[in-house]
Amino acid sequence: MSTGKRLAKRSIIGTRVCAPGEDGKYYSGVIQAVKTPASYTENNNCINLTPNTRYTVRFDSRQGNLGRTSCEFFEGNLIGPGFQSVLGLELVKGQKVFVTYNGREVCGEVCNHHSETDEVIIRIHPSGIEVCT
Repeated sequence: MSTGKRLAKRSIIGTRVCAPGEDGKYYSGVIQAVKTPASYTENNNCINLTPNTRYTVRFDSRQGNLGRTSCEFFEGNLIGPGFQSVLGLELVKGQKVFVTYNGREVCGEVCNHHSETDEVIIRIHPSGIEVCT
């Protein structure tokens, strides 16, 4: 039995991701556009992707002045659903992070990241005080 409703297409536009800023820190944003070169394309579940596909990310305005509001990135530069995870990346001193501490998600700042032992030293800011930038 058909209901006459069309299924929505799966779109990556609007997906929340993190992308590197000019200072090497990762900042949150939203995928605004996907640009696939007209040459070689591979059909991946009805989505044409190539190794050279670029994603335009619009950075959140509340993060201060990044020097730009949006920029293009390759898949390997993005962190988020459908892209790479934070595992295996080296975080930069001063990077804003969110961690679970005493059962609550709190804001912190990376003081040091020892990639050889995969240990991150974080300064946790007291709850109720938003000093992360």
